[in-house]
Amino acid sequence: MKHDPAIEHQRRRLFISQLLAFAGLFIALGLIVFFIYEHSVYRDVDQTLVEKKAHLLNDKRPGSKGNPLRTGKPAASDPTPFRTMVVVFNPKGRITNKSRIGQDAYYYLQYLRLHKKDLNQKRTLTTASGTFRTLLIKIPKSNQRATHAGKYVMIVQNIDSQMFALQSFRQALILTMIVFWLLALALAYWLSNRSLAPIVVAWQHQQDFVADAAHELRAPLAVIQSQQEALLTKPNAKIIDQTEAIATSLAETKRLRQLTGDLLTIAKADSNAQQLLIAPHELNAFFTQLLRPYADIAASQDKAFSTDLPATGTALFDAERLHQLTVLLLDNAFKYTAAGDRVWVTVKITSNDWSLAVGNSGPTISAADKAHIFERFYRSDPSRNRQTGGSGLGLSIGQWIVTAHRGKLTVSDAQPQGAVFTAKFPRLPKVTG
Repeated sequence: MKHDPAIEHQRRRLFISQLLAFAGLFIALGLIVFFIYEHSVYRDVDQTLVEKKAHLLNDKRPGSKGNPLRTGKPAASDPTPFRTMVVVFNPKGRITNKSRIGQDAYYYLQYLRLHKKDLNQKRTLTTASGTFRTLLIKIPKSNQRATHAGKYVMIVQNIDSQMFALQSFRQALILTMIVFWLLALALAYWLSNRSLAPIVVAWQHQQDFVADAAHELRAPLAVIQSQQEALLTKPNAKIIDQTEAIATSLAETKRLRQLTGDLLTIAKADSNAQQLLIAPHELNAFFTQLLRPYADIAASQDKAFSTDLPATGTALFDAERLHQLTVLLLDNAFKYTAAGDRVWVTVKITSNDWSLAVGNSGPTISAADKAHIFERFYRSDPSRNRQTGGSGLGLSIGQWIVTAHRGKLTVSDAQPQGAVFTAKFPRLPKVTG
C-alpha cells in the first residue's frame, strides 16, 4: 500500500489520543488507589487517637479490667498499643509526666511544644527521630486522675511503620504505572493500526476506484472526441461516407453509458442506498422466460446452449437483480467462447438453499486471475484491451448482488476446459441493502 501523508497523520493522531486516554486512565486509577490506601492508614491511626482520648476523658486506666493479653478481638475499653504515648503539659507548657513516659521516650518527646490553637486537631509531626501523629486535648478539672486534671494532654503515636508502608506502596505503584504505561504504549499502537486498517483499505479502494474510473471514462471520451473532430474537418461530406466514424462514436457512447450505469450501481451499493425488493418466485417459470432469447443468440453465433432447471420450487429473491446477475454471467460466458463452444445454465434447489451456475467451454481461468476476478476494473489481459468489451465491473456488481442476498459467488474450472460461475443462495435470505 502506498504511503499517504493524510493516513499517517490520522494514524499518529489516533495513536496519541489512545495513548493519552490509557495514560490518563492509569494515572487516575493509581491516584485513587493510593489515596484510598493512605486514607485507610490514617483512619486506623486516628481511630487509635480517638479511643485514647476517650480513655483519658473517662479516666479509663489501662489494665483495670481483665487481661490485656487475652486472645480474640479487642474491646473498645482495652488499652491502646504501647507505641501510643501521653504527654502532659503544665500551664507553662512543660512536660510533667517525664517519669511515666520513660527516659528513652522523653529523649525524643522533650522538644514537643504546647500550641493551644491545635486543641482537638490531629496533626502529623515529622522529626529527625521519626514521624508522629498527635492529638491535643484538654482534660477537665473534674477528672479523677490528679496528674491529668485541668491540664493539656497530647496523645502521640509513632507512625513510622505506616509511613514506611505508604512509601513502599507508593514505589510499587509507580513501578506498576511505568509497566502499565509501556503496555499502554504497545496497546495504543496496536489499536491505532487495527482501528485504522479498514479505513485505510477503504481509502485505498476509493483511490483505486477513482483512478480506474477516470481511466475507463477517458478512453471512450477520447475516441468520441477524435471522431467528432474528424467530422468537423469534412463539413461537406455525406453521412453515408462517414458511416464508420459515426458507428464508432455510437459504440463508444453506448459503452460509456453502460460504464456510467455500472459506476452508479457500484456507488449505490457502497453507500447501502440500493434496496432489494424481495418476493417469492417460481424458479422454473422465472428462468425459462429469462433464458429463452439466449438459445437464438447461441444459434446465431454457432454455439451450443443448454439449460437444466428444476421442475418445481420457489425461492425468495429480487427478480430485477437476479435477472441482472444472470445476464452478467451469460454475457461473460458468450463473450469468452468461440464458435463451436457451448454455454450452459444449471439451477438446483434443496430444502435449505438454491444455486445458479453458468458455465462455458471457453478458456480456463488461471489461479492468479481467480484470486482477483471479482475486483473492480480487473481484467485478466495485462494490456487491458477491449476486444471483448465491458468495463471490468460486471463481476463486481454480480458479487454484490449475491452478497446482498446473503449468498456466495464462486468460480471453478469446467472439464475438460472452461469456467463455471456458481451463485449459491439461502432459500429464505435475510437480505441487506
